[in-house]
Amino acid sequence: MVVALALGVAVVVPSAMTQFSDAPVQEERCPTGDTLGWVLPGACEHVDEAPAGVDPTEPVTTAELRSRDGGSAGAWAAAEDLGVPAPVQAAVASPAVACDGDGTSGFRTQAMYVVEAGRTNRFAALQSSFQLWAAGVDDVVNRSAALTGGVRRVRYVTDTAGGSCVAKVLNVTVPAGSMSSFNATISAVQALGHTAANRKYLMWTDASVLCGIASMYPNDGQSQGNPNNGSYAQYARIDSGCWGFGDGAAQHSVEAHELVHTFGGVMSTAPHGTRAGHCWDESDTMCYADGGGFAMQQICVPQREYLLDCNNDDYFSTYPDPGSWLDGHWNAADSRFLIGGGDGSGGGSLGTPTVLGATIAVNNPAVPGLATQASVAPSLPSGRTVTTVAWKSARKDCSFSAPTQLQTDVVCNAGAATATTVTVTLTDSTGATRSVTSPLTFATGTARAVSISLGAAGQSPADGGTAAVCTGASFPLTATVVDSASGQPVKGLTTSLTKQTATMTAPASAGSAVTATSGVATVSQTATTSTTYRARTAAGTVYAAAGPVALVAAPSRCTTSVGAGVNLDELYHADPVTVSGTLSATIGATTVVPAGVSLAVRLTTPAGKVLTLGSTKTTADGSYSVVVKPTASGTVTVVLAAGTAYTGATASAGAITVAVPATLITGAVDRTAVAHGQTVVVSGTLRRDAGGNVTPLGSRSVALTVTPAGGTAVRVGSATTKADGTFSASVALKVSGTLAVAYAGTTGQPAARTDVGAVTAATWSTAVTASASTSSVAPGGFVTLTGSATRTWNGSTVPAAGLRLKVTFRATGSSTTAVVSSATTTTSGTFTARVYPKASGTWTVTLSDIAGYAPASSAALPVSVS
Repeated sequence: MVVALALGVAVVVPSAMTQFSDAPVQEERCPTGDTLGWVLPGACEHVDEAPAGVDPTEPVTTAELRSRDGGSAGAWAAAEDLGVPAPVQAAVASPAVACDGDGTSGFRTQAMYVVEAGRTNRFAALQSSFQLWAAGVDDVVNRSAALTGGVRRVRYVTDTAGGSCVAKVLNVTVPAGSMSSFNATISAVQALGHTAANRKYLMWTDASVLCGIASMYPNDGQSQGNPNNGSYAQYARIDSGCWGFGDGAAQHSVEAHELVHTFGGVMSTAPHGTRAGHCWDESDTMCYADGGGFAMQQICVPQREYLLDCNNDDYFSTYPDPGSWLDGHWNAADSRFLIGGGDGSGGGSLGTPTVLGATIAVNNPAVPGLATQASVAPSLPSGRTVTTVAWKSARKDCSFSAPTQLQTDVVCNAGAATATTVTVTLTDSTGATRSVTSPLTFATGTARAVSISLGAAGQSPADGGTAAVCTGASFPLTATVVDSASGQPVKGLTTSLTKQTATMTAPASAGSAVTATSGVATVSQTATTSTTYRARTAAGTVYAAAGPVALVAAPSRCTTSVGAGVNLDELYHADPVTVSGTLSATIGATTVVPAGVSLAVRLTTPAGKVLTLGSTKTTADGSYSVVVKPTASGTVTVVLAAGTAYTGATASAGAITVAVPATLITGAVDRTAVAHGQTVVVSGTLRRDAGGNVTPLGSRSVALTVTPAGGTAVRVGSATTKADGTFSASVALKVSGTLAVAYAGTTGQPAARTDVGAVTAATWSTAVTASASTSSVAPGGFVTLTGSATRTWNGSTVPAAGLRLKVTFRATGSSTTAVVSSATTTTSGTFTARVYPKASGTWTVTLSDIAGYAPASSAALPVSVS
């Protein structure tokens, strides 16, 4: 909220509310203020400071009140700014409200003017204003509903006027003293019979006690049985100092604020609810610093001040996000007092999504170490699509099988059963994002049985079997752990490994490893003699112990062969090429997977020169892939050097042809003719053309030159290209001729130049004025010469700043002029010079011999010496 209004909410908790089984009674909330003792026990009130410049205890003249237009204009303008178009007629203030049925029956808001006996009754003078302000409340509700694609109108008790409906405003006189408190006012109108449960009583109270206050039940139950939905009469009071606001003067409609309280906004349990019936996520008609224990935060744009529910997630939405808090709790848009709202058995008519929403589902409880399913269902406004999905968990050990898909499996380590959360963030085709979070819980109980098996170098023999490995080469020793009941791999379980040769008297540690999502734990081992490995897992709270299991690693020199290929055979200088293939190894008839083996990638040119392109290592399955950037044509080969572990191997990946790309440069200038020294902006692009694949050349230097007719090029500036290949530079132009932009080139990227066109640095025409402080001076005295210099081009005359002017003297009767002194013009073109005449004669101030400036002289100034 832009300003803090003196608004209040009386929070009511009658004992009769226990009849609503679906909506448990909330704790009474009276953070400040007094308990009310009227018909409904347990109520409390909350009144805050008035807005800046408004004193609710000061009476307001009838003329001032009639000048206030209410909430219509602000609501329509705000909604239009937020993307909901307004018809032309909405710009005209009108008291018309929605007609519904006979204007009397059903659940309605009854407008009332309430004045104490003995005070001036202003009903006749202000009736039309009350009806205009009531229409403003309706517009606030209607435009707020439109933001979520729905329609809601306040169902007033109405009269007809000119073929339309207006709010019927009762003229109610209450006994003197009835305005002293909210409790007294309610008691007084109840005594007059205004007690209907199917009425919200919107009272314009002609008093100067407070700004606004209303009754609300702190019950967030979702059903139509919510006590704010017609179980009891409810009342809203607005004193005269706060009537008719909401016309765009940085103040929302107080009438709308108080009536929405009676509709059930805002619950303290709402995501942004305070403890005193308001909200803290500005801007919003219902949000302000009410002393309810929360600091205000600017979440929505200021225009939302004139509308309900910033982000439509706390108390009012015709399309609450599925699965959100508002989707499962009391929503004032479902009030049966609204046209389009609830009907007593079901909620109001749904709008359409106007913002990206999402509902998350997680299959709880999970078993630590085993995968469980998570999914998200997007709610998309018309015409939008989901462009990205990103899953994450608050626990770093949790991982996702498909972290960019709407449905995924999530699995967390077996060693921890602490509950966590799962969050998914959606981005739609407009760039809007939405994040939703769900708990992820875990079930524990009787320790689950698991099985464990060992493998080495891609072989998986039976327990106690033999696996062939390459002598002295590292190989992956794997332990695979599987949940016996489900057959799923177990993630995050620690496996302990030992090794023992024939010469060892006892096993030694071969390390330990934690199983990955695949259920496999891997350690790197080497063997030069036959070695027995064993693996086991320890018992824990979730899984029983497993193992030990054994495997014998039998080393021998491996015979190898390598396959190789390239993904491109024609390319441009330094373009990326992927070299890939597989290294195979055997010992006899047994295939050994050679993991982690280093391979060299080379290129042999047609001249026989061998160039190193890079190197790579094989992965766990013996495959490899590496990106290289060749700068010459030739044949690519992949080489394994021979050693103790492997025989040598070489494979040709194929011949490649490397071409030089073209360089494309463009240039433009914003002005082709300026006066000498004026600035022009030279811009353009520098791009690489690789056979039609045009890409920008960033961080490259571009020279700017001007070549005079019949002369040589003059460098007038330079620019550095941005990442997108564009450049721009401001140049003080002092040379006329042909402007060009040029790139000097580099290895693999040729030079380029283009003429931008002819540019002219025109000569300034100039004028000098001067005056002498005196025309006669005694010998030894001085004369002060003052004046100014201007320069003109293309019809514009400006001060000639920073120019050095000559001060000359010609003695009487002489034909010789001598330069005596000089003066430099200021930023405003003025100058001052002091001279000491020794003879009578004339003094002149001259501008000459300055590049780009035509010569000029002041009038001769006679000075006599006597």
